[in-house]
Amino acid sequence: MYNEILDGIVKKLQIHFPEIVTFVNPLGEGVSKPCFQVGITNSEEQPVNGSRYFRSIGVSVKYYPKESENASREINQVLDILMNEFEYVIAEDGSSFKGSSRNGTIEGGILDFQVDYQIYILKSHTAEPSMEHMKLM
Repeated sequence: MYNEILDGIVKKLQIHFPEIVTFVNPLGEGVSKPCFQVGITNSEEQPVNGSRYFRSIGVSVKYYPKESENASREINQVLDILMNEFEYVIAEDGSSFKGSSRNGTIEGGILDFQVDYQIYILKSHTAEPSMEHMKLM
């Protein structure tokens, strides 16, 4: 599920920013800018009822602009698109993930866009061995 969310985000970035490279792994030396870096920042799971669980998955999309006089305007434009487009992410299998708590911070000329995707999942529990056939001695 985590990879499906990341793949959906990368696909949206490629649609809206086809000329900008997106990395899912940490950036290495000599990476040309502009570029995006996408990754899972945190994940939390809570039981709801029986085999039903609520999972919150935090994702970070960092944008490294090309160094120029208009870098701040470029960051603002990217932030606007990310705020609008990452409310929903659709996986390859058609599953839809709703984003909440979308926010962006700019530090050191780098945009760090954060979004949480919240989903409910069902876990199948394996049946424990029955104690009916146990003999006490």
